[in-house]
Amino acid sequence: MAALFIAGFIAGCSDGKPAYDYAIPKKICNVSVATSDVKPLLPPGKSVKEDPSESLTRPGESKSCGVIVDERPDLSVSISRQGGELDIAEKAADKYIDLKRVSLGGGVTSAAVGDDGAVAWMKCTPKPGQRQYEFPKTKEGKYGHLALEVHAGDGIRKPDNIEEWRAHILQFLRAYVPELVKVWCV
Repeated sequence: MAALFIAGFIAGCSDGKPAYDYAIPKKICNVSVATSDVKPLLPPGKSVKEDPSESLTRPGESKSCGVIVDERPDLSVSISRQGGELDIAEKAADKYIDLKRVSLGGGVTSAAVGDDGAVAWMKCTPKPGQRQYEFPKTKEGKYGHLALEVHAGDGIRKPDNIEEWRAHILQFLRAYVPELVKVWCV
């Protein structure tokens, strides 16, 4: 009887869907994000790890994190403080495939989603204790904006339905930006 139960349990688990044998990250670059917004951008696999890096010469100015599934980078996020206004959707057009503008509202002044990622430029006054200026000694280059760049799929995985894939990237962007602002901005 126990063998029959175990066989039925195993058969029920192998429903033909690829297995996610790892925990979906709940934070990327120390920014909270719902696993339901991350999972569609990650492939099935056995293991996941985050590979963070931060500017050692100017800590708090920029941060990059890669989410690596089975030793392959599948999602990367880069955050950087900026001084002035910029149309990132226009500037990043050559770094992404078929980048199209989207509206995120709030303090986001420019955003776009492509087949392989997304970008956003937002107003952001650093919190007290965070780096305020590009050149702190002379108090020049006051930071007032934040740039976010997201790369998904690392160009390796070609989705069957590109519109659905882009919708997942947009959903991640919509979920990530407000949480990013909570961590990096007043």
